[in-house]
Amino acid sequence: FAQATRTRLTTDPIVYAGISRAIADTGDYLTLRVADELYYYKPPLGFWLAALSIKVFGPTPLAVTLFSRLFGLASVLLTGRLGARLYGERIGWVAGLALVTSYIFMQASSTFRLDSMMIFGILVSFLAFFSEKKWSPPVFYVGVTIAVLAKGPAGLLPLIVAPLHAYFYSDRSTWAENIFRWLAWAPILFLPLSWWIYLFWHDGPRPLTMIYNELFRTRGGIKSTFSSFWKIYFLQFSMIYWPWLPFAWFGAWTASRSLWNREGDAQARFAAGFVLIWIGIVLAACALKKAQYLRYIILALPAISILSAKAVVEIGREKMFDWLPGTVAVLAFIAVIFLACFPPPPVSSQSAEYAAMAEILNRRLPPKTPVSLLKLKPKPDKGVILTRPEKGTSVFFFNRPIQLVSVNEVQERAKSERVTLLIRRGEARRIRELMPIEVLFAGTLHAVAEVRTP
Repeated sequence: FAQATRTRLTTDPIVYAGISRAIADTGDYLTLRVADELYYYKPPLGFWLAALSIKVFGPTPLAVTLFSRLFGLASVLLTGRLGARLYGERIGWVAGLALVTSYIFMQASSTFRLDSMMIFGILVSFLAFFSEKKWSPPVFYVGVTIAVLAKGPAGLLPLIVAPLHAYFYSDRSTWAENIFRWLAWAPILFLPLSWWIYLFWHDGPRPLTMIYNELFRTRGGIKSTFSSFWKIYFLQFSMIYWPWLPFAWFGAWTASRSLWNREGDAQARFAAGFVLIWIGIVLAACALKKAQYLRYIILALPAISILSAKAVVEIGREKMFDWLPGTVAVLAFIAVIFLACFPPPPVSSQSAEYAAMAEILNRRLPPKTPVSLLKLKPKPDKGVILTRPEKGTSVFFFNRPIQLVSVNEVQERAKSERVTLLIRRGEARRIRELMPIEVLFAGTLHAVAEVRTP
């Protein structure tokens, strides 16, 4: 939560922020829109919660990242609880520590992404799966519902892991009784399914086709896919998962030994099967994705954290654990004091930059009038286009749509009126060579400029 008000919103987070502000302003919770473009690729739960937060705190980075941070914190606690359920309290404690100190998890949870909400739902489902309470089946499906409404099909992970684990590692003598008890609550899954039913009813098959093409269309063949998979999920992950990486590999090795040792400890085999099935399914799903990014492995980070914790406790024995919690507590206290007494220097933040731009635009343009963007650099095979992040930035920070204009259009308009527009900061020098502009305010990425009339 430190420096939440200074969070930079770029790429997907600013798109999500723009969608959420549009919901907050219009009150239309059933239409996800990035300016003039309908958005079908992600379910609505994260946007709904961010819109509610915007209504309370205003359109700020703190508001749109609040629930991502809260679900991230809850995921750390639930990972600790799941690790304790599988291997014992000490391993659970270290598993939570490993997750919260993971760069990928911290990066995703401290901005506006949907991963922490999805992980929270999945962990709720897994904890319910291992519980023997009467309420376990409905809570299991509620967790899946949260995960699916947060980020789509990836949230179905418990529906794959749980049956496989039950088939290979549970007591089959109780199957008949348990299967009917669990399937009786399966209709809860119609709740997340209703969102896609609504999209199909409202817009036909187009949304589902777009989602399918976004998820599964592959390029480059099997060789190219395997090469990028190895590079991203093994090499790149190994570079950033320090200092937990050696423990993760050691934990995976010991878990694999337990898995194949049929004469060993039944509980160790039971836990190893669950964790390794979880990680294996996530990696297989990553290989099927059209585009592959390292952050997709975040779905397996709680399981990897549990393996890392298992190795830490096994290697360190009693002595390491005796001083580890106290050390973490002291360091956390020192960090709090440092953040309170020595805040970062008052450099211009992204929010402050765009707030200044918004003030200038509001003085020169009528409310809700589109702001023009002069953009010169084309995208490969697409020409000069408006991207989703640019649309999201305009909606979230300026509360107005954005339109693309050409040099000729600006020059023509400048003959009869003062033209105020946005330019990309890196293109300011080139634009000055084409027309007489005055930069009114320059931020990190964009600048507000004015074209002087002849």
